[in-house]
Amino acid sequence: MSNTEEKDITQPPRDGVYIKGMFLEGASWDHQAGCLAEPRPMELIVSMPIIQFKPVESKKKAVKGTFSCPCYLYPVRTGTRERPSFTIAIDLKSGSAEPEFWTKRGTAILLTLAY
Repeated sequence: MSNTEEKDITQPPRDGVYIKGMFLEGASWDHQAGCLAEPRPMELIVSMPIIQFKPVESKKKAVKGTFSCPCYLYPVRTGTRERPSFTIAIDLKSGSAEPEFWTKRGTAILLTLAY
């Protein structure tokens, strides 16, 4: 995750790419700690900060304290056979809660809020 504001980014990263405009459902994002947090009352969806995706070799073991957050194209997570909704899993720091907590909560990242 990056706490960098869009206006402060003047050039592309050395490795990977910056992504903005994603939404987090089922949790809130703690900008200070850079991790998942309990959402505020009546807050169903929040904007995610700019994320830098870097190419890395696939690892077999998950890092402790990391939630493998599913990323979907749109809120209808099932999609269709011709157009599946799931795109990728993004590793996010789970904060004070265990990663299983966020799984049970149904926490996910959405690329759009409309179908």
